[in-house]
Amino acid sequence: MSKVMNDKQMLVIMDLLETTCMCCPRDMGPLLPLRIIQLSISHGVCVNTVFGFACFSALLCNTDDLHNAYKYGNFALDILRRMHAREKYCRIYPFLFSSVFLRSNRMHSCLDTVLEARREGLKAGDVTCAIICATIYCNIAFRCKKKLALVKKDLTDLGREAKVYRQESTWNLVYPLEQAILNLMGHAEWPNLLDGDAIPDESLERCIS
Repeated sequence: MSKVMNDKQMLVIMDLLETTCMCCPRDMGPLLPLRIIQLSISHGVCVNTVFGFACFSALLCNTDDLHNAYKYGNFALDILRRMHAREKYCRIYPFLFSSVFLRSNRMHSCLDTVLEARREGLKAGDVTCAIICATIYCNIAFRCKKKLALVKKDLTDLGREAKVYRQESTWNLVYPLEQAILNLMGHAEWPNLLDGDAIPDESLERCIS
């Protein structure tokens, strides 16, 4: 796939496919990345091609085809580097570093990379995807960092940042993790229940409704 896509109309279509994929129903999710790949093969590579192959890699990982998931994940990263599209890091890395590379690489090696994607996302103004990278970082840190207090500090700092960017709804994904950390640190009245100070009542009500 050495040909580069130059058709302006096709570039708009590719960008639309990627954007739609971010908010489409779950059952439509696999179709759009595959369409991006198909158009890339027939019309040439663009920055959106990376998104298509990253999603495809994650799909393969979900079917336990780790060999091909790793291969296409690295292929996506190779195109990303060739395109010098750092603004896309925050959209691509969540697919690869929350599934594929967590199962094929050492977890510690994923931490700095996901934080880098967060920083690039904030620079590019893609705030929601940047905060999603922050939530992934916290989950990986919980699994591989030795001191829970350090993970809790990261959660507090990144949670404060999410509020500044008005991304509380995205940061809600981390509340159960934060409560689990408090439970393990002995800061919860009922440590056998995933309920306490870290999970606001209003957040639970929104989830239920």
